[in-house]
Amino acid sequence: MDDVQQLGEMLRHYAESEAHKKQVFESQSAVWAMRIGELFDQIEQWLAPVRTPNLLEVSREFYVAFGASVPVETSVFKSEKLSILIAGKPVEFVPEVMGVGGLITLAVVGLTAARYGSVSLVCLPPSTEWQWRKTNGLKDPDTFAFDANFLAQQLQSLIPRERG
Repeated sequence: MDDVQQLGEMLRHYAESEAHKKQVFESQSAVWAMRIGELFDQIEQWLAPVRTPNLLEVSREFYVAFGASVPVETSVFKSEKLSILIAGKPVEFVPEVMGVGGLITLAVVGLTAARYGSVSLVCLPPSTEWQWRKTNGLKDPDTFAFDANFLAQQLQSLIPRERG
């Protein structure tokens, strides 16, 4: 095989590899978007019995996820974010760009009192289980299973208590 034929073979292999990577990315992106939609549907179902105008409201809106390596202008991660307004305090579930292996991360804004802490929801396909991760400083994050009762406990912390 001469160098020109070898170059042709290399280009063909490269094209096949790129096509495969694109196909994997597109299928993972579809799962990413579907899982986020399912999670938001679930949260809305959990909160439906206690939704009350001006006390507990839930809404969804179009959102383009972006990250440090993917600016919003070029991001292909079109999704939505979920907002909860409870006792006048906003909580948002905001998708972040899909991570390695289809990792799904949602930043949870409005639920951490720690100065340097953050809260996120994480799901790593093929698992469909969501985990609540609370990070504070350099130590390992605290991880909890995410379900209706856990969400309710977190939201309860935002309701002002009677003093006296």
